[in-house]
Amino acid sequence: MTRPPPIVRFERLYLTSFALGLLIWALTWNQLSTRLATDPRTAGFGWMLVAALGLNVVIALFQWYAVARRGVAWVRWMVVLLTTLHLLGLLPGLFSAPLALPTLLGLVRVPLEMTAAAQLFAPAARDWFGLDEGDDEDDLDGHREELS
Repeated sequence: MTRPPPIVRFERLYLTSFALGLLIWALTWNQLSTRLATDPRTAGFGWMLVAALGLNVVIALFQWYAVARRGVAWVRWMVVLLTTLHLLGLLPGLFSAPLALPTLLGLVRVPLEMTAAAQLFAPAARDWFGLDEGDDEDDLDGHREELS
């Protein structure tokens, strides 16, 4: 099945947002690792930063593959949830002066991610997820195919 235009747009926007997220990680890595190392309560947990980055990458790539390549409908709700969490995580940085570069990049990243998520609910994307045209309510799991 040919991927509909909203799914192609999702993929492009989402992967661009993902790349910006990796850039933000790179820009904040030293600050985060220093903060972990200087606090006696967290000094022994430097490995958690690497684990958190790895987990973020795995989740993002899973979401991209499941939605853009396999058409798994329930994962689009996961995209919405994590996009909302990214938006909420950006808010505290908006109230610090001056705005740091990672926050400014976040101001680009989050709208990209929100626009990508919106593509998943476009009428043209319904067939991709195996959702019936007549359904007003989306099934969380869809009917197209499950990841296996």
